[in-house]
Amino acid sequence: MARLLGIDLGTTGVRAGVFDEHGSLLAEASEACPCSTPAPGRAEADAEGWWTAVRAVSARLAARESLERVDGVAVTGQAPTAVLVDGAGHPLRPAILWLDVRADADARAVEARLGPGRAEALGGNRMHAYYLGPKLAWLRTHEPETLDRAALVLQSHAFIALRLTGEAACDPSTAMLCSPLFDARAGRWSDEGARAVGIPARLLPRLVRAHDILGAVTREAAAATGLREGTPVVAGGGDFAASALGAGVVDEGHACLMLGTAGNLLMPTDAPRFDSRLINSHHVGCDRWLGLGGTLCGAALEWFRRVFAPGVPWETLEAEGRAVEPAEGLIALPYLQGERTPVWDEGARGCFFGLDLAQGRGHLYRALLEGVTLGFRHCMAVAEEQGLRFAEVVAADGAGRSALLRQTLADALGVPVTWSSEGGGTLAGTAILAGLGAGVIVSAQAASGGAWRPRATVRHEPDARAHARLRSVFARRLELYEAVRAATF
Repeated sequence: MARLLGIDLGTTGVRAGVFDEHGSLLAEASEACPCSTPAPGRAEADAEGWWTAVRAVSARLAARESLERVDGVAVTGQAPTAVLVDGAGHPLRPAILWLDVRADADARAVEARLGPGRAEALGGNRMHAYYLGPKLAWLRTHEPETLDRAALVLQSHAFIALRLTGEAACDPSTAMLCSPLFDARAGRWSDEGARAVGIPARLLPRLVRAHDILGAVTREAAAATGLREGTPVVAGGGDFAASALGAGVVDEGHACLMLGTAGNLLMPTDAPRFDSRLINSHHVGCDRWLGLGGTLCGAALEWFRRVFAPGVPWETLEAEGRAVEPAEGLIALPYLQGERTPVWDEGARGCFFGLDLAQGRGHLYRALLEGVTLGFRHCMAVAEEQGLRFAEVVAADGAGRSALLRQTLADALGVPVTWSSEGGGTLAGTAILAGLGAGVIVSAQAASGGAWRPRATVRHEPDARAHARLRSVFARRLELYEAVRAATF
């Protein structure tokens, strides 16, 4: 029976899993690999630390399931990242992560050089510090010598794939997030975008599909990981798209909520529906486009526990949140690192509004959950303006373990939310990419509708009264955001 290895580079750690060809998880391991925030608005990571973590999880997996029997490997990761490497594949500086918004002024400068609306026409996305182009423009201004020494600019997963195979590439799901460097309609890198950013086009790796074979595990990588030399490795892609694939969300009309460090509402479409209030990308493993609504999720919850409940188990916070009724007038804006969709405001700031002496930690936690879910509601409203309609939403990944969060999502979105404790999620989607490349899986649709479909599904129906209340909170939240924005010094 075939074996498939999926490796996922998250913002705060590396996970890997071995699956059989029918989607059963045979072994799983993870390693914490936190990012650093050296200054406000900045988020970086040591790419060598990712490789160290991959070797560590490989050793743990090999103790349970021989990696020499693996028939295909895929790596997915958080994006967009700027991993600058020299000719030998060594990082030249810490990777600049998607969370990093230092390039605010650079985004405006790139947009000015391109001309009004040109960035969106070219790549389908607006100019914002989130995207790769402005990050590289910041380096051109502040660290030109680093750019001049670079041989390639890679995404997180591509760096690990390079270590495994000696080959480098980028797939459409992450190339779309390199705006304005990628011509979305032509499907190729843009010389015009590269000139506006101030980089030579030679820094951008070749473009291939996420499930295309990139290369084979080298002798050195085999010795470091326990994989068999010559094992096929596919190019891989964005973890957000892999999450949707693993959740069985492939076709238009379906939607997935990736509930990791970042929260992404993922909406496949048959044709591009570029609306720059959302993030516009491409799916993996299939010929579909992908609209994203992105906001902080797990990172906001982790912040709350660190500040208000250090050392307290998640189960305790869940119980405290369930034990209280939502506090009337208490609203949380979870803008702890600016905000992406749909407001696109690097300067957005978080707050709890409407506090009084009768409220405790449970009320605050519940308000924060509502704040996160209403961010998704805002994104869904934009998609509905485009004519998209959803019968249900599938929740995937870590923060989805919170039953209170899932029910709050259903209440806020007004549609059922399903979640599976068995199968699905980013790791499964990553393994499906490996299976597609190795010829073990026929198509993404076959996987999503067959044995890889998430099992043991829990379904949360929206509560009509709670939905009505959250619609009212949402309207007041929009007003509060504008007031806080105006009052921010």
